Amino acid sequence: MSSLSHATVPDLLALDFDGVLCDGRAEYLESSWQVYCEIWDVSRLKLDQAASRFYQLRSVIETGWEMPLLLRSLFEGISDTEILENWSSLVQQMLDKSGLTKQEMTRLLDEKRDRWIENNEQDWLAHHEFYPGVIQRLQAAFNEPSPQVYIITTKEGRFARKLLQQHGIQFPRDYIIGKEYQQPKTETLTELLKQQENASLWFVEDRFKTLLTVAQAPYLQSVRLFLADWGYNTARSRQQAANHPQIQLLSLNRFNQDFSHW
Repeated sequence: MSSLSHATVPDLLALDFDGVLCDGRAEYLESSWQVYCEIWDVSRLKLDQAASRFYQLRSVIETGWEMPLLLRSLFEGISDTEILENWSSLVQQMLDKSGLTKQEMTRLLDEKRDRWIENNEQDWLAHHEFYPGVIQRLQAAFNEPSPQVYIITTKEGRFARKLLQQHGIQFPRDYIIGKEYQQPKTETLTELLKQQENASLWFVEDRFKTLLTVAQAPYLQSVRLFLADWGYNTARSRQQAANHPQIQLLSLNRFNQDFSHW
């Protein structure tokens, strides 16, 4: 746990979306499968056999375009251990072998999502599930004078906005900072702090590597960092977070309580 002193309630609260607010692994699997079939084409039976491994390994994914390549890794017989330990090099190898670029893979994935939403929006929405209590927690935060709540996500902001609207949460457009901004989360957090001088900022993320990058950024040393232990992460990354002087491990139960319990 961080030894820094902190405000009881933050001025600014930045939340990741996937793995903190919403569990979208069923949607990831289906969208990735649709892209996969366009590139490689295999049987649906094989997908059903790989689903549980795909869900467990979701923690390695940094941005969405990698997901069809995770499926490809599973179908090529690459072990879970190798994927967990060497994903950054594996994903580049898989991308090179596909003959596509990151931009082309991203375009394919977004096209499949858009077509799915256009053809059957309710089915697309039904493939997502918000974690217990988080919608009520967001609503409570909006009713309080502080903090200002932002969502910082590698997902397209329009997709996150559509999911939140289904539950009656209307985020101001500029408060969902998605993939379309094309900047790392460290840059987004830096901009938030520069907009409000001396503001206290808390950041909740389910990816330990992302928090580590923030912790190492000189301008962001005042940010209070939380790893969501209910999200897409591993026992190893949760232990690393628990041992890190600037990162706190946060449970869903505490997340859903007042900030004084964090």
